[in-house]
Amino acid sequence: MSVPSEITAVLRTERGRQVRAAFAGLGITVGALLAGLIGVISMGGLVSLFDLTESTVVRVLQWNYIQVGFAGFASAYLFWQGDWNRYVKIRWPTVEDIGWIVGLPLLFAAQGMVLPPILAAVGLPHPQPGTGMEELALETRPLLWPVAFISMYLFAAPAEELVYRGLVQGRLRAAFDTLGVVILGGLLFGMMHFLVGLMTQGVSFSGSLYWGIDTVIPGLAWGYAYERTENLLVTAVTHAMVWTVALHEIVLSILPV
Repeated sequence: MSVPSEITAVLRTERGRQVRAAFAGLGITVGALLAGLIGVISMGGLVSLFDLTESTVVRVLQWNYIQVGFAGFASAYLFWQGDWNRYVKIRWPTVEDIGWIVGLPLLFAAQGMVLPPILAAVGLPHPQPGTGMEELALETRPLLWPVAFISMYLFAAPAEELVYRGLVQGRLRAAFDTLGVVILGGLLFGMMHFLVGLMTQGVSFSGSLYWGIDTVIPGLAWGYAYERTENLLVTAVTHAMVWTVALHEIVLSILPV
C-alpha cells in the first residue's frame, strides 16, 4: 500500500475523523479570529474617516468591532457549507432554557469571585484592560443602554456564539461525543481569547494567558449548555449578560468582606 493510501485509510478511521474534526475546529477558530481582526481594522478606519472617535456611542460600539468580522466569517462559512440546520440551532426558550439563562450568570459570578485570586497567586494578575463597560453605567448613562442592547444582545453575542458554539461545535459533533465536543470547544474558545490578548495593545503575555484561562470556563459552560439545549439563544443571551451585568461585583459589594 502506498503512503498516500495509508494516510487515506487512517483518516477514514474513527481516530482519523476526530483528527479532521479537531483541525476543522481549529481552522474555524483561527479563520474567525483573522476575520475579526479585519473587522477591527475596517471599523476603526471608518470611525477615523468620519471623525467619530470621540462619540460616546462609538466608544460603546468599538468593543464589538471584532464581532463584525465574526459575523462576516460565519455568513461566508454557512454559505459555503449550505447546511444551516447543522450549525444554526435556535428557537423560543423552554423552561429548561430559562433555567440555564438564570443559572449560568450565577456560575460566572462565582468564577469572578474565586478565579482571580487563584490566578494572582500563581503570578497571573488581572491585566485590567479597558473594557468600555464604564460607559454603560445605568446610574450615569441610562440612554446608552438601548445602544448596548442592540449591539451586544442582538448582534455581537449572537455572532460570537454562532462561530464558537454553532460552527466549531457543529464540526466537532460529527466525530466526538458530548464530552469531547465541550472540552475541545472550550479550549478553542480560550485559545481565541489568548490570541486576542496577544494582539491587544497594553496587554502583556501574562495578561493574555489570564484572558485565555479565564474564558475556558465560560467556554466549557456555554458549550455544555448548547449541547444540552441546542439553542443558541441561551448562550447568546448569557454571553451578552457577561458584558453588561457585572453580577460578581454586585455580590462582592454586599458581602461582609
